[in-house]
Amino acid sequence: MHRIFTCTKILITALQTDCDKGPIVIQNAKLPLWLAFGSALLWGLWWMPVRALEGVGFFSTWAGTAMFLGALPILLILFFTGKRDTPVDTRALLSGALVGSAMMLYSIAITETTVVRSVLLFYLAPAWAIAIECMFMGRRFRPINALAFLFAGIGVVFIFRGEVTLSDWNSGDSMALTSGMCWAVGSTLVFTGKDNGARTLSLFACMAAFVVGLLMSVLYGHALPTPSDPIYATQLLAVSGALYITPVLIATLWSARRVNPTTLAFLLTGEIISGLATSAWFLSEPFGWPELIGATLVMSAALVEVFAPKSNSNI
Repeated sequence: MHRIFTCTKILITALQTDCDKGPIVIQNAKLPLWLAFGSALLWGLWWMPVRALEGVGFFSTWAGTAMFLGALPILLILFFTGKRDTPVDTRALLSGALVGSAMMLYSIAITETTVVRSVLLFYLAPAWAIAIECMFMGRRFRPINALAFLFAGIGVVFIFRGEVTLSDWNSGDSMALTSGMCWAVGSTLVFTGKDNGARTLSLFACMAAFVVGLLMSVLYGHALPTPSDPIYATQLLAVSGALYITPVLIATLWSARRVNPTTLAFLLTGEIISGLATSAWFLSEPFGWPELIGATLVMSAALVEVFAPKSNSNI
């Protein structure tokens, strides 16, 4: 309970200021890790508001687009009422755009393929993050990293029940895979860039996600949604955007500034726990022994990366 209270206190402080390294004093270095993992568990419930919005007429691409539209007003208020000690630069815009694109592509993937496949393909992101850190951030690739790769790769094979073929591949799978790549690059830019603040980055991410959603709707040829109960639909997108997207996005990007991209990507695999469990329970999606073994292996890859001893040569 103490950890939960402290993480909540830090999130509130992050909402009150955009100067991330100024007034926020972290007494426990593991707090960003806990906050990232807690955010991951909440991201695993992403499919719930998406499917709820589908139920009132926001099909496929429009569901995620509507959620980010609902989050924009409160993020704009937080942006214009907050103090910003660091000027917004192109790097911040790019990092926000990539994170937002990752989230929107993931949202669409959930509607185009199963939740299980979306979650597992997105969480190949740690592999991309390790590659980025080794190539551009001076990280030394170690045998323990290879073990994490091996666990994650075998886990995905189990999730696909050994049938990893192009004939079984669909557009939703492609978007889930691409979203993981975008997230790995975007989180790296957040970690290595200036302190633009979690609220600022969240606004950019939200705007990018909304734009990508609109573009994908046009590309897919989806007609504008016509909900049978517009008032209820508006309330639903406002609540899902303001009370779900906004705080979880800010908490995640706050952690992204303090946790290296690979560790963050592995921590966020906590989404697998809530995502697979709730989709299997409420949607009756396939979840037998292959999915259980696959999920366990991917989570093991996360544990290997997070808890393995770090040498001084590593970031």
